Amino acid sequence: MASIALTVASASAQQPDQPPRAGPPAIRALSLLQDLQVINAPELAPAINGLLSDTTSHMRMAERRVATPADSLRAARIVSDSRVALSRYTDVAVAEHDGYVKFLPWLEDQDVYHFNNIQNVFSTISMFDATKPSSLLYRKVDGNLLLIGAMYTAIPGSTLDQLDARLPLGVAHWHEHVNFCGPQPGAVRDSKVVDGIAVARWLAITSRADCTAAGGRFVPRLFGWMAHVYMFGGNDPLTIWGGDHADHMHMHSTP
Repeated sequence: MASIALTVASASAQQPDQPPRAGPPAIRALSLLQDLQVINAPELAPAINGLLSDTTSHMRMAERRVATPADSLRAARIVSDSRVALSRYTDVAVAEHDGYVKFLPWLEDQDVYHFNNIQNVFSTISMFDATKPSSLLYRKVDGNLLLIGAMYTAIPGSTLDQLDARLPLGVAHWHEHVNFCGPQPGAVRDSKVVDGIAVARWLAITSRADCTAAGGRFVPRLFGWMAHVYMFGGNDPLTIWGGDHADHMHMHSTP
């Protein structure tokens, strides 16, 4: 989930005369993104999709653990339960009716489309329920959205044991998005229209020093921990959990 750096600054620095938005800064920023209008540019989609590549400095992976038989059994149960509960969302209209909203609606060319459920995001802060993911994941195939999986989350600062309690670290690929740069709050506060070329340039910045030199605001971490489960991608556990040979999002450890 990317490009939120453009609005996270404005979300966390609202003026007193602006109406308050409910929830923590990341949730407020997510709401802002849904209303943002971005002027498309050829550089935009590759820049955003590239954030999910295995070489990006914007991706940090959680430490992995050696999978135990108990991990495998728990992972299989999570997949089984979530498949039953989420299969109804093969029809994206049903997902939207139940509160799942397309992320970055202004970007048509996405490798994977996230449909976020804000209510589930709030619920997952205190509890984990595999049948109520923070996001549903779709791919576009022949012009139609195909349900491939779900995204689960945990709050920033979660310990490895807390992540493991949700999805076993011996199986799941927990990750977080880090090292973003965006314009200063005043640059976007008065306008919901952003140039896609400018977005791509901001996303290319990955260090605090370069961000400062560009006159931007550095964001060390966005949202919190996330993990993708492709329970509708097949029966191979390496496909479902994003193994090295079949990782849909190409997410591997980065320095």
